[in-house]
Amino acid sequence: MIWSKIRQLLLIALIGLSLFLSFQIWTTGVQLREPSSGGGSTVPASLVDRSLVEVFSPKKIIWHRNELDRKLDINTFYTVDWFEEYLSETTFGEVQSPQRLSFSAYQEYLNEESWIEFIFDAPVPFGIFENGFSDLPTDYENRTFTHVLMNKENPELAGFYDSHNEFLYQIDGTEYTEEILDELLYSQDNIMTDVEAFQVNERFIYLPVEEQEVEYRDYLVERLPNNLFVLQFFSDTSDIDARRTGNTTRYIDLTTELRINDSTNTLMYLRQRSDMGQMTFSERLLSSYQTLTQIENWTEHVHYQGYVPETQEVTYQRYIQGYPIYSYQQYESMIEVTVVESGLTSLEVPIRVVQTPLTLTGERTKTLPSGTEIMAQLEEAGTMENIEDIRIGLTWTESEEDERVVHFEPDWYVETQDNWIEVSRFIESQEASLNGF
Repeated sequence: MIWSKIRQLLLIALIGLSLFLSFQIWTTGVQLREPSSGGGSTVPASLVDRSLVEVFSPKKIIWHRNELDRKLDINTFYTVDWFEEYLSETTFGEVQSPQRLSFSAYQEYLNEESWIEFIFDAPVPFGIFENGFSDLPTDYENRTFTHVLMNKENPELAGFYDSHNEFLYQIDGTEYTEEILDELLYSQDNIMTDVEAFQVNERFIYLPVEEQEVEYRDYLVERLPNNLFVLQFFSDTSDIDARRTGNTTRYIDLTTELRINDSTNTLMYLRQRSDMGQMTFSERLLSSYQTLTQIENWTEHVHYQGYVPETQEVTYQRYIQGYPIYSYQQYESMIEVTVVESGLTSLEVPIRVVQTPLTLTGERTKTLPSGTEIMAQLEEAGTMENIEDIRIGLTWTESEEDERVVHFEPDWYVETQDNWIEVSRFIESQEASLNGF
């Protein structure tokens, strides 16, 4: 009996020690998972597979059913499989020389026939999808487009439109067929919404004509351990100088600094590189995408959001179920990447990620005003000149009951000066500015 009890106590002690060591491995700095001092290859920090097609897919798909005088918004969350199957395998044919076409003339062009329009958040170079074209000229690799057109009745008619430079590139023949387009439009999972085109500052924004019922979402979130990133960015941890200042831990060697802020739950990476080299736009986006696949652990979709030529910074946006995620200072929702020919120079990425969806008590959906109502509110407030885009997003809200839980509340957002802000808060800020506060 005595030996039996001793064995039970030893077993309990060993289990407790195992749990303690596992916890330490995932939560401490570099002490428990250092590679050998001899260096070696870095360890990828991302455990999530993320395809090029997912990241560079369009933000909106609009079906212009002009014969019925309808425009339908197709929820892009349910179209990823279609893009994965056809965008990488089916060619568009040969890209023709561009022709000048103003944005208003382009909109009239859309109204002439039944078109499926794919709209992107930011300019995309042809070189990103080079294999999707027949004999793409070398000098076209860095030319960009913001819209793709496919004719529903005659899929051989297609085009790429650059709204920034007002160029239309028509396509000479495609491998797309009516049957392929029907798979996109008539999928049983497809969700379509009637929309209306509103002209806002020389661009057209498609907004729903009816009120929208959008689900609240709740998730258990996880804060990723420092070690996961230390091992990614330092091949030899014996040279690291680790310092703690306030809420920030800094890992530094001769060329690299990694900062992890426990207050904002963000990681910032900085690397000195003497060889900046020359990169094409396509090469820069592809290189930033490779960084994203190695470091971003967001379990839902992430999409290309923008590019700043002056700083060469590429931004990516986190999504949940087809809706972009926003927060007060965007610490939880944006990834910023800057690369040069010799490698990554700077990175900022959130280190908290959603894990398990939860079903909590309370309201499950929120009724949002129609696009017409939102436009009326903005016009009444006299704020239209500062607006770049309008969309529905989900607001990251910390739970007051449990720090491991995050609520995502649907709301209308506007983009102004490259920042996203709730419509209500935007109107309040504009009124305060007009009143001198």
